[in-house]
Amino acid sequence: MRQAFAGEGMVRLELMALAVALAVLSVGVPARCATVTQMLRAELQVQRGTLRGLVQELQQSQSQLEDSWERVDRLAQDLVRAQQEGEDAESLASRDADLRDAEGELMMRLFACQRVRSNLAMTRERISGLVQELKNLEARGGEHEDPISGRWKVIVDPGGLEGEMELHLNGTLVDGIYHLQGGWFGSLRGTLVAGKVRLERVDSKLGFAAVYYGKLTNDDPPRLQGTWDGTHLTAGQPSAGTWVAEKIKEAEDTGSESGYPEP
Repeated sequence: MRQAFAGEGMVRLELMALAVALAVLSVGVPARCATVTQMLRAELQVQRGTLRGLVQELQQSQSQLEDSWERVDRLAQDLVRAQQEGEDAESLASRDADLRDAEGELMMRLFACQRVRSNLAMTRERISGLVQELKNLEARGGEHEDPISGRWKVIVDPGGLEGEMELHLNGTLVDGIYHLQGGWFGSLRGTLVAGKVRLERVDSKLGFAAVYYGKLTNDDPPRLQGTWDGTHLTAGQPSAGTWVAEKIKEAEDTGSESGYPEP
């Protein structure tokens, strides 16, 4: 895992050098268009590197899953044979405990495979979106719309938790801040690709608290809506749900410069 992170770090450094080189070569191209195109290509390279790492991780997880299944199968057969041969209760109890441990390990590795497959699917979707976004950018002759930057009213369910967030778009990268009822506030970071947003919520109290997935609509005003998954499994607290946000028009934005009360 550390090697994967180190590899990704090297990829990012190489991509930064590539972006600088492209900027030098982009004489005669509008600066904004060149920058956005470079960022899209750089992010595409990062996602492709992530994809390769996930494929390797899936191969390893699948191999571990097969080993765990073979162990469960062997221990289960041994337990049946021991029952038939009339082993004493203490020996049978020990065999049953070993089988339960093996079954638990099997389930953990099964969930690990499912997680990697899910990450693979999301990464492939991001790659597809980045490729399409590059094509769209080229078709528009470099015009790049920014439907995300600004303030948003947000409602998080379950519970109808209301608040506001302020987002800023830089190429495909999104960052911002949020403030929710109950004194929850912190930062947001993520991506916008092909009209789909992924935001990581970093809370001032909880740290990395949740990941929000949403789709941007063409309504007036624009809306973001989707689902979220929590990273903190706390008893009595929801671990997933839905959310919706509506962009605040400039005429409505009569608050303070930051748009948020002091925490």
